[in-house]
Amino acid sequence: MYRLIVLLMVVGLVLGVMQSSWAQPAPPPPPRPLAPVQPMPPGQATPAVSGAVQQYLLTPHGEVEGLLLTDGTIVRFPPHLSAALESTVKAGDTVTVAGFLVAATAQGRAVKALTITNTATGQTVTDQPPAGRPLPPELRGLTLTPLTVRGTVARLNVNDRGDVDGFILSTDEQVKVRSHNGATVVMLLGQQPGATVHASGYGTRNAFGTVVDVDALTVGSQTIALQ
Repeated sequence: MYRLIVLLMVVGLVLGVMQSSWAQPAPPPPPRPLAPVQPMPPGQATPAVSGAVQQYLLTPHGEVEGLLLTDGTIVRFPPHLSAALESTVKAGDTVTVAGFLVAATAQGRAVKALTITNTATGQTVTDQPPAGRPLPPELRGLTLTPLTVRGTVARLNVNDRGDVDGFILSTDEQVKVRSHNGATVVMLLGQQPGATVHASGYGTRNAFGTVVDVDALTVGSQTIALQ
């Protein structure tokens, strides 16, 4: 009799455990693997920028590679589209620019334009690949001539990484600086604010303006060679 009672108790416990397991809900399915994160495009898309054009920005070869707006915004655009941009926009025109904010520093703000629209005429120029191969550097250099410009610095220019790559004088003449020399130039200018600057090198003087790719820079009484 005692063994029968023990057996019945064991059977009851087993049945209770089984019923409990039957009553429990099934475990949730494993979570789905996360979709791979897509990389962000270079630069940050910015709402359309509008403003009046102060002047063209030039390459050392005299090609138009962008615009300087009156609020100080630098608008970058491919130089192979120089003719299209120049025929669409003139100094004094109001433009609307769509593109990416690529630099915003104490030295300035730069926007890489995808489209530039003349708001008065409605004409738009759009970034697109070049139709052919550009001239090799050794041939492009043949168009440069020795130039020296002087004046006080009106503003600094920055490239797509926010590095200072040049400046504009009070005469509206442009000085191009290799970006690895940008910090040196900023320091030199900061030591003698308002001093007269002499910049010598090779560049171009044409209907769009004057630009010098600087080799030697004098600020006040101090001269440095830039390579």
